[in-house]
Amino acid sequence: MYDRILVPLDGSPLAEQVLPYVSRISLGMGVPVHLMQVLHPVNEQMADPAHGLFRSSIDAGMHDQAIDYLDSVKRNMTGKEITCHAVEGNVVSSIIEESDKTPRALVVMSTHGRSGVTRMLMGSITDNILHHIKNPMLIVCGHREGEPELDTNLETILVPLDGSPLAEQVLPHVAALANALELKVTLLRAVATHDQFSAATGVGRIDGASGIHFQNFEAMAQTAGNQALDYIEAQEAALRRQGVVDVDHRMIPGGAAHVIVDAALETPDNLVAMTTHGRSGPARWTLGSVTDRVVRRSGDPVLVVRTA
Repeated sequence: MYDRILVPLDGSPLAEQVLPYVSRISLGMGVPVHLMQVLHPVNEQMADPAHGLFRSSIDAGMHDQAIDYLDSVKRNMTGKEITCHAVEGNVVSSIIEESDKTPRALVVMSTHGRSGVTRMLMGSITDNILHHIKNPMLIVCGHREGEPELDTNLETILVPLDGSPLAEQVLPHVAALANALELKVTLLRAVATHDQFSAATGVGRIDGASGIHFQNFEAMAQTAGNQALDYIEAQEAALRRQGVVDVDHRMIPGGAAHVIVDAALETPDNLVAMTTHGRSGPARWTLGSVTDRVVRRSGDPVLVVRTA
């Protein structure tokens, strides 16, 4: 499934909180790990040729420090094969360029989910990479000093499905991870509530308003629910045929984001796996309204597969 795990680090403890997940995936799936650090170009004003502070010397010193740091991280990690390198340039474009070298690479990064106007989702760097990268990403919502310790155990993969082929594109990743790491899989399906179903179909529950009898509404809602159940049971059976031993499903009334977040909060030691469109501008709210909220609010690592 993956040819390499790419792990961008910036020297901070927050970024390093992805490492336990990286080690487990690397060992379980036999995938090599590559650590990288992107260095900001040296400002010309920092150089002072009169005192021997040439830009090339400063660049070399920063590069050596970065390699020393990455080597120290490498020594404290477990994994199949761990390599590292440092590069100077723009952080986002450098990470995307490195990921493009291995299309089947899994990119693993941390973020700090916050709410409110100042939250700058995923610190803008992870956010920018997620919206432009072609590779699957594992995003770990880390903790800062004074917050509860990050739980790095994994037992369950929660997989939201909406009945579309796009959402199903995450399933090969789920099967590979579940088999390699011996994880349980729970398929989630958000089912429309009566009010949501009425709003979506235009069918009212009170025949005085629409002229349609209440039992007709119930029949339509029941049919839709049965179709959703048949669908998710078919996906469950397909995963079993791929070797996933422990798989079940949950049908939960409510909006997609709320259902996923609530299920994640109720399920200990889990990973959420889902797909998203990588679009920019106002049209990208598939990501903004669901994946965005799941990453920020669930507190769990989220595997995001960008669909074709």
